[in-house]
Amino acid sequence: MSIEICIINPYSTSKSNEKLKLCALNVIDNNSSIYINEESCVDGYFNYQHETTNISNLIKQIENNQSSDAFIIASFDDVGVETIRKVTSKPIIGLGEAAFYTANIIANKFSIITNVSHSHEALKNNLIKYDMDHKCVSLKSIEVPILDMETMSKSNIKKLEKEIHRTISEDDPEAIIITSAGILNLSKDLSDKFNLPFIEGITAATALIENLTKLQLNIKKFVPKPIRNFGIPI
Repeated sequence: MSIEICIINPYSTSKSNEKLKLCALNVIDNNSSIYINEESCVDGYFNYQHETTNISNLIKQIENNQSSDAFIIASFDDVGVETIRKVTSKPIIGLGEAAFYTANIIANKFSIITNVSHSHEALKNNLIKYDMDHKCVSLKSIEVPILDMETMSKSNIKKLEKEIHRTISEDDPEAIIITSAGILNLSKDLSDKFNLPFIEGITAATALIENLTKLQLNIKKFVPKPIRNFGIPI
């Protein structure tokens, strides 16, 4: 079964898009494909206000896409996912949702390490919405801007590893989610080094959405209410 998965990246740069595509290609079937939408929605989503208000461009991109079979929103805040599901019958998933559900399947408790603490409010709200807040034992940040993680400098890796050591010793998680999309190789290295599963969002989302698409479920599409006719008919 040939499936085209579209990844929409709110933090779009050519470098980050290429990293996301390479990650996704590592887990899909040979006859499936990845399409990266190169349009940049906004400069970034860093707080709950942005998450809940800046979704019109995401909706337009999906409504204008007639070829893809499923969509991944490359944001750990799951920006716009709930709203988009009301306007399309195609499967939609966000990175946060995919990572949380993957962790929920393989671990009794998990930790989340984010780039910046500005995202914590949205993540906490989503954990409550998905009924997984009781499984998340810690939510911490290393305060490294999202796009800076593309370089994965030694100083950034050192910050990350220091927080991982603290998380393991203090919170004792059975899995760790790192909200830096596209760090597949680093995630594998960390898993080997710390003997713990590290979940990368793009691969988790791609694996879930591809298999969900294969089920060919008849997903109900939102149907707007008919327009009311005011006045008394003559």
